[in-house]
Amino acid sequence: MNIYDENFKSLRQEEIFIQLPVILQDIILILDFDIELQMNGIIGFLENSTGNYIEETILSLDRINATKDFKIMNDIKVLLSLNGISTKKLREDVNNLSLYQVTNSSEIHDNQNVELLNKIATQADQLYLYRDNDSIFDNLFKYVEEKKMNLMKYLQ
Repeated sequence: MNIYDENFKSLRQEEIFIQLPVILQDIILILDFDIELQMNGIIGFLENSTGNYIEETILSLDRINATKDFKIMNDIKVLLSLNGISTKKLREDVNNLSLYQVTNSSEIHDNQNVELLNKIATQADQLYLYRDNDSIFDNLFKYVEEKKMNLMKYLQ
């Protein structure tokens, strides 16, 4: 099963997503988190549609027992909140760009936000992706193994 296949796009529509079992939500959120980090870093995660699910992603990190990453992402969420910045606002700034416009964060966001995003990027350097011998997927596989009976019931 390829959750990025055209047939599965609807899974990410909020009204459908919230009806999925938590274990499936967690799998999708962790995969999306990892892909976005690998492709665009933490700022890309926050600016793109994945940022709309920051709360859910943080809860997923907690449920899979990725404690270091849970804390880092929670600290990032708090930093955003303390500075009055939402992922929705970051996304709106990106959406104001022209199609195919090449730019950088300092051109997209105001100076205050750029400084904050730099702090966030520094914090994100501590995430699993940048740690030796630490894989978020070890946590995810263990979690799925523990919850597989719940998943099997749903899939039947």
